[in-house]
Amino acid sequence: MDSWRRPRVRCPWRPRRSAFTATTLPPRRCFAASANSCRGRRRSPVITFPGPVSALVTLPVAPDRDGIARVLRLERSARDALPDLRATIPAFNRLLVEGSPHSWDATDIESRLAAAAEKCLAETPRIDAGDPVSLPVCYDPELASDLEDVAANAGVGVAEVARLHSGAAYAVLATGFAPGFAYLGDVDARIAMPRLTTPRPRVEAGAVGIADRRTGVYPAAGPGGWRLIGRVPSALFADAAERIARFRPGASVQFRPIDRDEYEAAGG
Repeated sequence: MDSWRRPRVRCPWRPRRSAFTATTLPPRRCFAASANSCRGRRRSPVITFPGPVSALVTLPVAPDRDGIARVLRLERSARDALPDLRATIPAFNRLLVEGSPHSWDATDIESRLAAAAEKCLAETPRIDAGDPVSLPVCYDPELASDLEDVAANAGVGVAEVARLHSGAAYAVLATGFAPGFAYLGDVDARIAMPRLTTPRPRVEAGAVGIADRRTGVYPAAGPGGWRLIGRVPSALFADAAERIARFRPGASVQFRPIDRDEYEAAGG
């Protein structure tokens, strides 16, 4: 009989190394302080190196309003601790930092980011979002091809979908995909739906969509797979620079229902 061998147990927070990173980049490391190791009670932040002069910090928190609040706090701490950083990109529960090749020291970077991340986890998350950005939305089935399907899936009427969607102020959790596109969350669980299996080849500018617990507005026409439930007058998104300035991570956004006449009058 073959002798029994204890199976290898791999730390769930240690990212797998690819052949590329193993040969061209500093080795990826899973930071785990002795008091907060993978065997401890609290999970530790994970720090990896996706590029020669970049580091990615993933906090062990949900990618929601509190999560982005902690990440923004970490961003401020990282800039204070690492003055040579060239860029920081906060998103959901992660922070990407990019430094200078002339001063990049992976060991020192990891140590400083780990200390800052642990401090952010120990603090109560706070976010000063200011007044919510108000976006008028027309919840009309003729403008939103998935509105009735979302209502049917939730077992409610179209008007109730509009009420649930516009009844909360959402946090900008991340930006990307297109200039000024903001990932907002979280929508009411009753109207949450997964993305379409096959994305549409074209979605109109200003279309309001839902994907799981996220919602967002397509700033420009293009392909997309989110469930469309409303439309913001496209004239409000004509200026790309203004979009980027208004929808930064941590900002607050609230939708305001309008009727078809008001939508058309606003340049829909």
